[in-house]
Amino acid sequence: MFFIKKFILKQIFDIKTYGIRELFRKFYLLLKYIVMIPLYINAILLCALIRLISPWLIIRILKLPAGNFGDFITITSVFYCKKKLNIDQPKKKYLDLVYIPFHNKTYNKQLEKMFKRKLNFLSGYLLHPISKVNTLIPGGEIHSLNDLYLRSKRVRNFDNLLETCKPLEFIDKEEIYGRKMLKKFGLKDEDKFVCFDVRDGAYQLQKIPKRFRDWSIMDYRHTDINKFVLAAEELTQRGYYVFRMGVAAEKPFISNNPKIIDYANSNFRSDFMDIYLGAKCSFCITTGTGFQDLPTLFKKPTGQIYTPVGEFFTYSERFIHITKHHILKKEKRELPLSEIFSLGAAYALYSEFYEQKGIELVENTQEEIKDLALEVADYFESKRKLNPEDEKLKSTFRSLYASKYKNIDYQKITNDHEHTILHGQIKSSISLKFLKQNKSWLQ
Repeated sequence: MFFIKKFILKQIFDIKTYGIRELFRKFYLLLKYIVMIPLYINAILLCALIRLISPWLIIRILKLPAGNFGDFITITSVFYCKKKLNIDQPKKKYLDLVYIPFHNKTYNKQLEKMFKRKLNFLSGYLLHPISKVNTLIPGGEIHSLNDLYLRSKRVRNFDNLLETCKPLEFIDKEEIYGRKMLKKFGLKDEDKFVCFDVRDGAYQLQKIPKRFRDWSIMDYRHTDINKFVLAAEELTQRGYYVFRMGVAAEKPFISNNPKIIDYANSNFRSDFMDIYLGAKCSFCITTGTGFQDLPTLFKKPTGQIYTPVGEFFTYSERFIHITKHHILKKEKRELPLSEIFSLGAAYALYSEFYEQKGIELVENTQEEIKDLALEVADYFESKRKLNPEDEKLKSTFRSLYASKYKNIDYQKITNDHEHTILHGQIKSSISLKFLKQNKSWLQ
């Protein structure tokens, strides 16, 4: 009774606070749940049927996280590749069905369209109730793929899967349309371009307003787009166009250079071009959003400006990293990598942690971002061999990084098992220029 009263009081409070629009929103949700009642009743019968035919045909169901761009790309891609390559699949005859929950919004329709060409999609109104009922009846594990693939985003052999499997492909008319759109931005067929994927708070607030979620916990991940102007200018000198990506943005990317395109604020921005640009770019510079998983899927070199350091993408040489400077405010000194791990900051996912530990995260300078971008460009253009001194510096980073994450109690820090499979062999590296200018960082 207490919980019912509390629930009713909350609804009244929300309507008084947010007005008539909130009343209509709640009424719409109520109607949606009422409509679902007969669907759940039918789901009981369908779930029973699925169990009955399981000796001859195993039906498995997977819920796809279409509301999260990065997870939708990676989890769905790993699922498809494992099916295609017959990895971890049942020995019995089986049928896999996937769906997007009816209450979730797909934030990129083009991505959904491309995956629907590869997998057996059915309506969320049908499969979601069956999936829910299945979890309530003992013995339904073989029919659920949610646990099996929930952490596919972090599989270490993702790169190996992509060697022989293409989860996303453009059909001919999409290729023609994509090239046509590039011409509208001023590019010719032979022109090369780079994607800048710079995180700020605009997209999260567009998805979920702050009254429903406190996004300030992620503020430490944001970066000022103005710090990327120098890198963009330098890349245009090498012949690249630069696209500033994004569905929404707090600030414009201001430049008089016609080769620097503020795509996030362009009239030509679309779900299709989000995917096309990420797939066709020469490389990507990212501060860590879901978009970075798209160039990764298409095996593009990537410069990551990323915090926390324990979540670097380390499974491929195509990733080159830098991170924000971790300043211990009390002692006014920068923390080396070993202390970032020992203090737990290597896997700190929320701003509150850094505040409690007295750690200030200082954004990288324009010069550091430019140096990273040019190093990734060098990798893309020539894959030149390193001299012995540079190779030793990168080897020192890889050895130190590997030794630190192996000694961390991941479950204690993160309260889950996800990070225990995050790293295998360390193949990626820190930007050489960053290491040379911050040698104490490798202590």
